[in-house]
Amino acid sequence: MQLRKLTELDQRLIEDFEWAEHAPEVQQNADHFGKLVVVYNKRVLTVGRDRQAIVAQAAQRAGVPGDQLVVVLVPTPEMWEIPHLG
Repeated sequence: MQLRKLTELDQRLIEDFEWAEHAPEVQQNADHFGKLVVVYNKRVLTVGRDRQAIVAQAAQRAGVPGDQLVVVLVPTPEMWEIPHLG
C-alpha cells in the first residue's frame, strides 16, 4: 500500500478538527454545550442541532463546499462527569 501525501485541504481539516476539539472558546462556551459546531480556518461559523442546516449555512457564509468544513459535537459538562460508584 502506498501512502499519499496530505493535500492542503486535508491538512487544514485536520488542524481545524484538532483546534475545535481543544480550544476553550469552543469546548467551554456554554452556548455550544450539547450542540454541533461548524469550524472553518479555526473559526466557529455556526452552532446548532440540525447538522444539514448548519453546514449549509456555514458553507454559504464561508463560500466553500460543506465537505471543506469541520463539524464537532461539544459535550455538555455532565457528559464528562464520572458517576460515583459506591
